[in-house]
Amino acid sequence: MIWLFVIGFPLLTCCLLGHARTRDLAAGPGLWLASFPALGLALVGGGAPGVFPALFLETTLHFGLYGRFFLLLTSMLWTAAGLFAWSAAQSGSGGRDQFRFAFFFLVTLSGNLGVCVAQDLASFYVFFAMMSFAAYGLIIHDQTPKALHAGKIYLIMTVIGEVLLGAAFFYVGVMADSLLFADAAQTLASAEAGWNRNALVFSLALVGFGIKAGVLGLHLWLPLAHPAAPTAASAVLSGVMIKIGLLGWLQLFPLFAGQESWGMVMAWLGLAGAVYAAAAGFARHDPKTILAYSSVSQMGLMIMAVGFALAVGGPWAWDGLALGADPLLSGLLVFVLVHGLAKASLFLGVGLAKAARWSRSQARLILVGLAAAGLVLAGAPFTGGALVKQALKSGAGQLSPIWSDFFIAVLPLTAVGTTLLMAMFLWRVWWSMSVNVDLPETHPETAQDFESAKTGLGMVVAWGGLLILVLGVVPLAFLALPGSWLGMGLAAEGWKGLWDGLWPIALGLAATGLFLRFNQGGPEANGLDDLVLAAVERNAARLHAWWWSSPYCEPACGTINLVAWSDRILQSSWMQTVPDRIERRLLYWHTVGVLFVGFVLVFLAVTWWSGR
Repeated sequence: MIWLFVIGFPLLTCCLLGHARTRDLAAGPGLWLASFPALGLALVGGGAPGVFPALFLETTLHFGLYGRFFLLLTSMLWTAAGLFAWSAAQSGSGGRDQFRFAFFFLVTLSGNLGVCVAQDLASFYVFFAMMSFAAYGLIIHDQTPKALHAGKIYLIMTVIGEVLLGAAFFYVGVMADSLLFADAAQTLASAEAGWNRNALVFSLALVGFGIKAGVLGLHLWLPLAHPAAPTAASAVLSGVMIKIGLLGWLQLFPLFAGQESWGMVMAWLGLAGAVYAAAAGFARHDPKTILAYSSVSQMGLMIMAVGFALAVGGPWAWDGLALGADPLLSGLLVFVLVHGLAKASLFLGVGLAKAARWSRSQARLILVGLAAAGLVLAGAPFTGGALVKQALKSGAGQLSPIWSDFFIAVLPLTAVGTTLLMAMFLWRVWWSMSVNVDLPETHPETAQDFESAKTGLGMVVAWGGLLILVLGVVPLAFLALPGSWLGMGLAAEGWKGLWDGLWPIALGLAATGLFLRFNQGGPEANGLDDLVLAAVERNAARLHAWWWSSPYCEPACGTINLVAWSDRILQSSWMQTVPDRIERRLLYWHTVGVLFVGFVLVFLAVTWWSGR
């Protein structure tokens, strides 16, 4: 029962929005209190699994291998985001209708909590869809043209992903004769499944979850949605929701160990996404857009780590007790924790910077906090980011020699790309804050970004709390992943580890300085993603115009006229003559006899073939 209470508590809080006396409570403290039961469950433990035969197709809820870890991260980030949103609303910088925001916020939270503990395909799919579609309301909350356009792209890609995931889950459920993730993964790992079946399920799940995870080519919604959504929504979108695609892969393919071909596909996709996003985000002007591309880049590295795990295999794939000891998988989970906390703190920091006109000393203090989170994300020595780099290097070292040397050589360059993005992000934030302090009258567009002269205490507490967790992520990782590898990873730093962690950061800072030295100001140019989206939208508009002018479309509204279409078919000469002829032919006994014998032969053939 505790499992349903944790998932349903945000929905119960959401119901309070329907009553005038409790509406302010639900849209206020309810935003951050709604995730408290989930946080308690992640810290204390949930006991026996919950099985609910009457819910969906026999829902099974428990932690599994990864649920407790993801539930802990999810509950922490949603608590901080809810506190930030509540405080922003109280201080007058929360934006438009807070009751509408609270509704979509709480429903999205419920779906996000559900996918963390769902251990069967049906309930996971329902909670995944709830989270995905409710997030649309968060993205378009401000209802600006930019937000509505971002929401349209997000919704289209979400529908495509849901259809592909539904097909993958249906197919693997039929193959496994069970809807449990454990049975589905065992079936896919068995030799009887067949290469073609595995390839179909893997491809569908790769694209379906890849849309949420921001795989290269499927990431186009991310740079649009993150800047358009309110700050609190952007923090959870980037901090935890895009990682549910990663959780889906781990749940569905944990027994694919040793599948080098699929692993290398994901490794190359991840590496390409990490490099491309770093290059694409570097030239952006909006700090939230830069952070969105940074999320695509970091998710690329996580996808690469999943590819390493699939390619090399290991005891972790068969035994959950090895989670804390295996460097690759535990490093991947620490990566999820580091990125989630750091990216949420960066988004909240941007919201805090834009919430008021700060003095120069206060602006510097905010910038120092953002820089600290950025250094952790870039893999500075003796931080959680350094552990992540060691884990990735360890995973690359287990590949075949032809790939091992290449990925080990390329990994430091990804750290350079992360540093480039973080340095450009910090410069853009500092520039906007400096302009707002010194020249508000000469830059009205920038001044309008700063919504209010007041800042709620909860906004500072939420951002500061996340920043403390980012800097203390190693003890938190010990709590979430008990094992000896983390301690050995820190102890193995030494002078060589210190140098390996410092030179990519130094190179990235130097490159950013040179770029800013010779590229001061200027309008923002359209990137490749913008050109691709523009081309797709132009072609879609042409297709819509062609369909509108077709004889099967109603000119008045541009939709299919089913009544006119059906009348045209029913009144045709074919429908008036052919069915009558067929009916008269079926009145002869020899015709019916031949058809009956044919049906019997087909039934016997199918029965014999299925019994082989």
